[in-house]
Amino acid sequence: MSMEKPRNPVIVDYCEALMRKKGLELNDENKEKELDRMYSLYESMLGRRMVETLPEDKKAKYLEILRDLGQLNMETIGEIFGDGIADPAAIMKETLEEFSDIYLENR
Repeated sequence: MSMEKPRNPVIVDYCEALMRKKGLELNDENKEKELDRMYSLYESMLGRRMVETLPEDKKAKYLEILRDLGQLNMETIGEIFGDGIADPAAIMKETLEEFSDIYLENR
């Protein structure tokens, strides 16, 4: 995996297990590219799902920030997502399940 951006090792292991389940046998370079692609897709799916689950007022505030990224900071993100998502673990699990289905069907 790329050293530029920290990755959750559990998600990386999960992606590697999916590749094995799919029967992919890749050289190291192509394996890294596939892992990067998979991880990016999972991150994107998870982010969208988390935004979808926000209460309307917090979602509106988040979308407003996206229009003016100068407002973006960790404190504001914490205010929006910190208590705006009721069960983040369940969202992560559901996203992994959806991701697995998509990956195994479309690869």
